[in-house]
Amino acid sequence: MKRFSTANRIAINHARGFGARASFLGDYMTAPTYFERDPDYTGFYLHHCVHYLDLVPHLMGRPAEIRARRHELSPGRLLLHVDFAFAGGGLGTLVMGTHQSRATPMEWWQVMGDHERVEVRNVHEVRLYRAPMFKVDDPAARLVDGEDAMAWEPNLTVAANEDHKGYHAILAAWLDLLAGRPRPDCPTIADGVAAMEVLDAMLRSAESGEAVRPAG
Repeated sequence: MKRFSTANRIAINHARGFGARASFLGDYMTAPTYFERDPDYTGFYLHHCVHYLDLVPHLMGRPAEIRARRHELSPGRLLLHVDFAFAGGGLGTLVMGTHQSRATPMEWWQVMGDHERVEVRNVHEVRLYRAPMFKVDDPAARLVDGEDAMAWEPNLTVAANEDHKGYHAILAAWLDLLAGRPRPDCPTIADGVAAMEVLDAMLRSAESGEAVRPAG
């Protein structure tokens, strides 16, 4: 689903134009609502974490090694710090947990290239940074296309025209596939297997404290 969010799509397309992607940083939180009384985190792993364990390799390529650290603040309140070393040479860190209020922004991610980076804040806001000149000594300073930062966010007063969470786009893609229309942007069963392999490696690393290579 995270591949299909409008803001994510915009940022993914920019990130893929960077050439070498040096790093991923992100956080993807939720609240302890479902876990406080019965702190079995299986649902957290399978219904929350798995979204970003697909998005991160989609952005950065297959992880070569994963190291995860786990901290339980109290029953139902879990924190995970997950470090990635990617086959292409990039590095990444993802923070996930069940100890933030759902009334606050829960998602943020950033990919950095060489002298450029793109980030998505709170599912809907995109920011692109390049390598602008300093403007302090230029009395004619202005924003320069192709150099200065760009920002985008949807007009949520016409929310029916937007798809900031990606549900409409993923269902439309699924209908295209059912109708026999090719959709190369769609995740495949192999992508789902890969996300589960990353999840498995994360959990094994959190348990052992050692770096783990994903299967496959």
